[in-house]
Amino acid sequence: MKEDTPFRIAFCVLCHKYTPVLAELVHQLDAPGNGLFIHVDGKADIGAFAALGKTGRVCFVEPRTKVYWGGFGMVESTLRLFSATRDGGFRYVVLISGDTLPLYPAETIHTVLREAYARGRQFISANPSITPEEADRVRRRRFCPDKSTFARRLLRIAMKCTMRADNPFFDRLPPLKKGSQWIAITDRMRDFIFDYLAAHPEFIPAFRYSHAADELFFHTLLGDSPFAGYNANYSLVHADWSHPGAHPKTLSTSDLSQLSVLKSRGGEFPAFRPQVRRRAGHRPLPRNPVRAGN
Repeated sequence: MKEDTPFRIAFCVLCHKYTPVLAELVHQLDAPGNGLFIHVDGKADIGAFAALGKTGRVCFVEPRTKVYWGGFGMVESTLRLFSATRDGGFRYVVLISGDTLPLYPAETIHTVLREAYARGRQFISANPSITPEEADRVRRRRFCPDKSTFARRLLRIAMKCTMRADNPFFDRLPPLKKGSQWIAITDRMRDFIFDYLAAHPEFIPAFRYSHAADELFFHTLLGDSPFAGYNANYSLVHADWSHPGAHPKTLSTSDLSQLSVLKSRGGEFPAFRPQVRRRAGHRPLPRNPVRAGN
């Protein structure tokens, strides 16, 4: 890429509700060279997000997918976001949650990713160590994960009577890999994803009835791509899984020292973090480089 060629980054945001943190995320990323593509959960009222559309850099992706925890809708909505970025000359596509905020100013993220692009770097945490239980997420099909509780019970019974529980596409998959759903990929990797899915029509059906496919789908595909050797093997989103539960810790002002260490160390470049909540008695955080969420 020539030095005078504009370097553009597409930030793809998955969200299900309008919050001050989401508004602040859009505000901080609303900078020259950036595009913001937002997928709002199909169950949410899109009208509540109207204020975000006042900037010309925000694009709401349609049609919207109804997303349920652990369901394939997360992958479908991500693919819709990635597809929306194919026009516009974006060099990097960065997938983040609406509950995250930047650790660095947009200009710093821009500089780091421009340098990474020259090396063809992908940012996907992809672990090939899959336990039998994790493999069973795909080997055994979960019926109707994307339905309401009542509908799930009814349809699951019907589907179990008519469909086999063993995934008939499992043996046709490349070796499974797992990792964080929050990935950052080059335009070449993005285009490869769609070419790969067109050439391997069994890939999507293989994951459609799996549990938490968003932690396996793109990671497995990367391993079967020419880009695997250029992967940084970590996510740009910092998440703290030190406490038990199905979700990472929501950071507070007590975590500022840890975030400072992340920013000052070499090696990995964690560009985003889950929202930081203020604790009672703490003063608001400075605007740069870290901003507190409400």
